[in-house]
Amino acid sequence: MSGLRLDLGCGPSKAAGTIGVDMVASPGVDHVVDFETNRLPFDDGSVEYIFSSHCLEHLGYPEFLFREISRVCRDGARLELWTPYAWENSAFVFGHRTFYNEDQYLHVCVWFSALWAATLGARWILREIVYVIDPPILMDLYRRRVDLDFALRYYKGIVREFCVLIDVWRNFPGPEAPVRRSFSNDRDAPRYPLPPIVYPLPEVSDAEVSRAAACLSAPFPEPPASPRQGLALVGHLARRARTVAHREGLAQALRKTVIYARARLRPTT
Repeated sequence: MSGLRLDLGCGPSKAAGTIGVDMVASPGVDHVVDFETNRLPFDDGSVEYIFSSHCLEHLGYPEFLFREISRVCRDGARLELWTPYAWENSAFVFGHRTFYNEDQYLHVCVWFSALWAATLGARWILREIVYVIDPPILMDLYRRRVDLDFALRYYKGIVREFCVLIDVWRNFPGPEAPVRRSFSNDRDAPRYPLPPIVYPLPEVSDAEVSRAAACLSAPFPEPPASPRQGLALVGHLARRARTVAHREGLAQALRKTVIYARARLRPTT
């Protein structure tokens, strides 16, 4: 016999084939439950799938609900949790109390999984993160040749909403796998892969950090150039020399420009 399928925070638009649960009564809501204080009205291990869309951000702290989710889920149950993305302006509209990004789920599922498994009563396995990016933003990034993985890590206003797909296990059979990432221009549109999350981050040598800091702290910082970019490099060095000479004098400008040019032309490894 298959398990139950729930829509938590369904409102009047319950997902097809699910039991609707919400904090406010409305058409389609089968059970009215205060997610922050009341138990879910389902037996232990009776649920195989939980869907939630734009609900969790309205809760001050979801730990109680997460424990209840662990209680009612059977081994291998799938969670599909949609929320506004924290680094997008609409995440901060009135009524939203918690702002979600990758780190909340990485904290629970990857970085401190043993601690959270003891707290929630089950191990949550983060399988995939899905980003929804509106078509005009995708086209703007494409026209400007901005790397999407770079934009996701360092820019705001790129992702409208995102989803995490999580499996709930009391007895996780393994194996561990990297967290997949994908993006689309709508929930039901085709999904395209992104590089998986790497944790822990690769180490960087002190020498590499020093070279990067020296380059980035100089006037007119640009990416390291190759000798083939001769004319562009000469123009860049001339502008930099004029700036240094204006601030520190001609002698310092010559000395610093030579040091800087050598660093720029040094092959990277």
